Amino acid sequence: MKSRYHSGSSTLTMWKKLMVMLVIFGVTFFIVYSVVRSRPPAEEEPTSPMKGTEENEEVPATPPIIITGTTLRGWERGSLSWTLDAEEMRMNKQSTRATCPNGVELVVFDENGDTKATLTARKGFINLDNKDFQLVDTVKVLSSNGNRIETSGLIYRDRNKILEGFALSKIFFDQNYIECQSFISDLDFESPVFENIRHGSFIIGKKQVGE
Repeated sequence: MKSRYHSGSSTLTMWKKLMVMLVIFGVTFFIVYSVVRSRPPAEEEPTSPMKGTEENEEVPATPPIIITGTTLRGWERGSLSWTLDAEEMRMNKQSTRATCPNGVELVVFDENGDTKATLTARKGFINLDNKDFQLVDTVKVLSSNGNRIETSGLIYRDRNKILEGFALSKIFFDQNYIECQSFISDLDFESPVFENIRHGSFIIGKKQVGE
């Protein structure tokens, strides 16, 4: 009888140990599982805005300032010197350079405030530091005295009121006609300089020089 009682007691003790081990294992597994679940996944870590911007190559570092339907005005000694109208104007960050890709009209005024000349083009590039206006692509100049220029590229320098043509130009002034590759002149064509003349005719004093 004593031997049987000892065997039953040993079996009960083993079951108790097994239960304790299972409880310890369960508690340990629960703790480890909770810790793992509390950690955020690596892909969900926030990305800094600077890093995202650097990876996006389509976003320029200094995007231009785009203005639509605008008019710029230039003044000289308290009087209106010129106005510039553009459907779209793209300016740099310092607002010193501008590109007008969709049409531009530049009106130049005389000392009395009257229109002296109107310049139009499909595209324009403006340097607001020195007031240089480069016009390209179907450029037309119409002066109040009837002078007319048709070209594909010229520069108007407001600081000295000079026109500089750098492409094939057709010039009509004082009943004269010149077709040349480049020229420099004031708006009134009082002292023009023509270079690489293709053909045309003009009068100097009483002598006619031409084809």
